[in-house]
Amino acid sequence: MALPVWIGIAALVFGLDAILKQTVEDTFHQKEERELAGGRVILRKVYNKGAMLNLLQDYPRIVAGISTVIGAAALLYDTVLLRRPRRFIRKLGMMLFTGGALSNIFDRLVRGKVIDYIGFRTRWRRLTSITYNIGDFAIFAGTFLALLSRGKRTP
Repeated sequence: MALPVWIGIAALVFGLDAILKQTVEDTFHQKEERELAGGRVILRKVYNKGAMLNLLQDYPRIVAGISTVIGAAALLYDTVLLRRPRRFIRKLGMMLFTGGALSNIFDRLVRGKVIDYIGFRTRWRRLTSITYNIGDFAIFAGTFLALLSRGKRTP
């Protein structure tokens, strides 16, 4: 695939997440919930000043700094990776990761917090209380694909 397509994947993740975050910010009250899919999916507005699961929430500047360094490292790795032939799965993984990471970094630097808006109703209260955003899913999926591609060698 051509370089613009790869960059477009990261930009699509970033843009979709940014649009959804702004929509949630403009239309939801904090902790307001709306159910979808028969109540299995919950839309809500939650602010996260920390990292995953509110880790280091009392130190948002440290989290923003660490996130920015990770994002810069991902961009640097992407510039090298995208120049190499093949490696389709790893490239896809990194573009998902980078798009999601940049969306959350943008939130941290501009808003001072990340807006999360998707939850899932489960039988476990703790899991039901966790709220995500599209960027989080892209980071997870991208990491999984990039790690998966490490074990596969193509001639």
